[in-house]
Amino acid sequence: MASGGDIAQGSRGLASDAFAAVTLGLIAGWYYILVGLFFVLAYAILVRGSATAAVVLGVLVADALMPYKPPPLAPNAFGRSWVFESWRAYFGWETVQEAALVPGERYLLAEFPHALYPVGQLLSYGVIDHLSRTHKVSGVVATVLLHTPVLRHFYYATGTRAADAKSVQRILKEGGNAAVVVGGIAEMFMDTSDAERIYLKRRAGFVKLAIREGAHIVPVFFFGNTKTMAKLNSPILRAISRRVKMSFVIFYGRCGTPIPFRHPIKMVLGSPIRVTQAAEPSAEEVEETLARVVDAMAKLYEKHRPAWETRPLVIE
Repeated sequence: MASGGDIAQGSRGLASDAFAAVTLGLIAGWYYILVGLFFVLAYAILVRGSATAAVVLGVLVADALMPYKPPPLAPNAFGRSWVFESWRAYFGWETVQEAALVPGERYLLAEFPHALYPVGQLLSYGVIDHLSRTHKVSGVVATVLLHTPVLRHFYYATGTRAADAKSVQRILKEGGNAAVVVGGIAEMFMDTSDAERIYLKRRAGFVKLAIREGAHIVPVFFFGNTKTMAKLNSPILRAISRRVKMSFVIFYGRCGTPIPFRHPIKMVLGSPIRVTQAAEPSAEEVEETLARVVDAMAKLYEKHRPAWETRPLVIE
């Protein structure tokens, strides 16, 4: 087994922890900030007749409407920077890799769980670079995030691309490797109080794409992801989110703010599930490969579950 113990990290001191808490809170809670800012600007424009507020609102709208050009493959200098090291240290980070990635081969990282906010996936930028200098891994996010004022520039800086089949195919065709949070929005609304739950058994699309592109599937699990945020349950918000393919959920962290709770995160990369490339894979081939992914994920969870994780894994 290959281990990423060389990048396991704990607290680096008060200043580093404070920086991590504030910046992670800003990123995770950016939509709260935008909503509040919108009401402030609307009041300033409609009630106070503020030209400055009108200009600010115009800039935000223009930023959202700007075309999104796919960035270079990740990781880049930003992904390798002290910023991500500080963020990982805030939680206490550990990486375990069961098998080395083979130079020249392409991989699709099937990552779980999404949780309320995919903190582990965010922090993993640059981690693969520590484990394999020959593989670049680009993550993908909901397209709406790539048109969110200000926040979109953060995702661009990290080399993130849109979470759709064409974007993933493009990453692989450019010689990169794609990291996909397979469960997506569905996992945000799962009750994880008594069990760790992931949505996988009906997610055959990523398997079909991997076979078409000849990308071996690497099961990845982020232990602790679902412990970094809490949420207010709402069936209405769940229905709206699935309808528009964007998460509408009220979540919170420390002291009711968007600052994530401090909880250890352990990233485990399982052994690659090898696929045979086929332009049009059969339904049976896709189903059989998906079953292998489900089985591998269950075994990975039991094998690498930390002592502090007492919940069983439920795969839906």
